[in-house]
Amino acid sequence: PRVPGDGWPSAVAGGEDCLWYVDKNGSWHPGFDCEFFSFCCGTCQQRYCCRDPLRLLTERQQRHCVAFSPKTIASIASAVVLFIAIVTTIVCCFMCSCCYLYRRRHPNTPLQG
Repeated sequence: PRVPGDGWPSAVAGGEDCLWYVDKNGSWHPGFDCEFFSFCCGTCQQRYCCRDPLRLLTERQQRHCVAFSPKTIASIASAVVLFIAIVTTIVCCFMCSCCYLYRRRHPNTPLQG
């Protein structure tokens, strides 16, 4: 049996809001309110109001869509890769005798070519 609070609507639920979202084409849609006794329904990329509580998309689920969207994950992954590349380049440059930063730390080391 389902109980209120575990993701299923209670008997008094209604008037749920649909939060802003980005559709599959990347277009932004503002949030909107549903009428009393109707719920925000749909998917992460398409939202609408309906009266079927089994199709309810809770605000928590809607926020999860935003937090873990493919664009968000790709942006975070790109930032991590860029950070690792910059740190690796700097560390390698301090260790490579042909690099300017290495020569500044070790001015008496002759360049080997």
